[in-house]
Amino acid sequence: MQLELEFFGPLQDQIGSRSTRIHTRQAPDTVDSLIALITETQHGRDALRASHVRLAINDRMVARNAPLNLTDGDRIAFMSPFSGG
Repeated sequence: MQLELEFFGPLQDQIGSRSTRIHTRQAPDTVDSLIALITETQHGRDALRASHVRLAINDRMVARNAPLNLTDGDRIAFMSPFSGG
């Protein structure tokens, strides 16, 4: 399974990339297990563990305690809080 990861706002700077892909045999079933997978396979991803970081899967916001049903090719966006004008 391949997952597309995108990082926005300060996370992009902390991680040093706007996007990357990861491969896994088994889909993570929780946000915590997804973040654990990313931090194991991608150096410097500890910033994703911060409680203020939000994520969206295929453009839909997901609660940190929600169960996940990921499929091959899903796009996961990680975002720090921000304000617009």
